Amino acid sequence: SVNIPDSVTSIGEDSFSYCASLASIEIPDSVTSIGEQAFYNCKSLTSIEIPDSVTSIGDSAFYNCSSLTTITIPKSVKMIGKGVFASCTALQSIVVDVANTVYTSAQSNALIEISTKTLIAGCSNTSIPADVEHIGMNAFDGCTISKVRLPDNLKSIGQSAFRNCKNLKSISIPNTVQEIGYWAFAHCDSLTQITIPPHFTSIGKTFDGS
Repeated sequence: SVNIPDSVTSIGEDSFSYCASLASIEIPDSVTSIGEQAFYNCKSLTSIEIPDSVTSIGDSAFYNCSSLTTITIPKSVKMIGKGVFASCTALQSIVVDVANTVYTSAQSNALIEISTKTLIAGCSNTSIPADVEHIGMNAFDGCTISKVRLPDNLKSIGQSAFRNCKNLKSISIPNTVQEIGYWAFAHCDSLTQITIPPHFTSIGKTFDGS
């Protein structure tokens, strides 16, 4: 466990990366930013409270925190990086403060950027809202979902969006999708059926990661 003193204003890049035994940490109200990969691979971290003082969370900040079950994003957060909760296989709840003007969870159990209509992070209990137009990079990476319904007006599926979703059995891609990123469905070991519309502007090495 770690207690960070009130004099600290920033948790830097890789600060607690690979602290595999770290189970709890208290972040003081003085902290305004959490850097890239700050808690990368902290596999024993079960919960973390992000204070209202935090305005930014960097790329992959909580990547592979495989014991993390819930996360609440306060109203103060205005910037969240890519893959922030990727491979958080135990994550069951994502809640965004209703007063946040940049992000929402919109009763969907997901982290959604309002202006771009991009789902940045989801979990096994996520219901993708109908107005989402983009599934972001690593959005469902490592989730234990077995099925997912993509909205009818979806335009793109980002890189590694459903990578390592080992329980995902089937998925239908809406006709509106024009772009699927690299490794979007890589290592989806149970995926036996996928329906792809006829027209794309871009499709990467999508299924096996090779």
